[in-house]
Amino acid sequence: MKKDNIVKILFVLVGIAVIVAVSIYIGSLNTTKLEEEQFYQYFGGRKVEYTGTLEISRKTNGITSLKTNDIYIDLDSTPIYYKTEENKLLFPQDMAIVYPENQGQMQKITHFSTIQLEEEIPYLQYENNKQSIENSFLFDGNDLYIFLEPTTIVVGENSYELSPLSYAYVSYRQIVEIYEKASDTYEIIEYTSRECNC
Repeated sequence: MKKDNIVKILFVLVGIAVIVAVSIYIGSLNTTKLEEEQFYQYFGGRKVEYTGTLEISRKTNGITSLKTNDIYIDLDSTPIYYKTEENKLLFPQDMAIVYPENQGQMQKITHFSTIQLEEEIPYLQYENNKQSIENSFLFDGNDLYIFLEPTTIVVGENSYELSPLSYAYVSYRQIVEIYEKASDTYEIIEYTSRECNC
């Protein structure tokens, strides 16, 4: 009888240890720590800079949060740009790569992936995997378009020349927000849906 109780207790303890180990492993897949780096993002035209250690976590409800200097910030799909590494950015949310020349074929980019331009060719990197993603752009499934090559967009009568890694938010019948990477400038344009050829 005692032997059966000991076996049951050991079985329960092993089960708890397995659950804890799996939880820690899944948590590590949804958290990335970036130490001693400098980053920036734009929110509604305002540049926000981060310095030091960043911890970015994706929660079970799909919200990604950033912790820096004991401050927590909920993130949307706006890319995080490396300030000290030229032409490199990180995605806090899942994105889609769209290949317009290949019948609009799409491929998923997992959150915490990075893109870096090397000799004007965009490379996607996630963990130890690296691949070139030429002739494509990125889309968050809502309003954000990230351009990996020089691109021209037209809003009303105005054309905007965008360098690689620039992006545009297009809110239906409201505004277009454009971040131009090479000049590090942000512009907010009010428009009606008939005016935008984005």
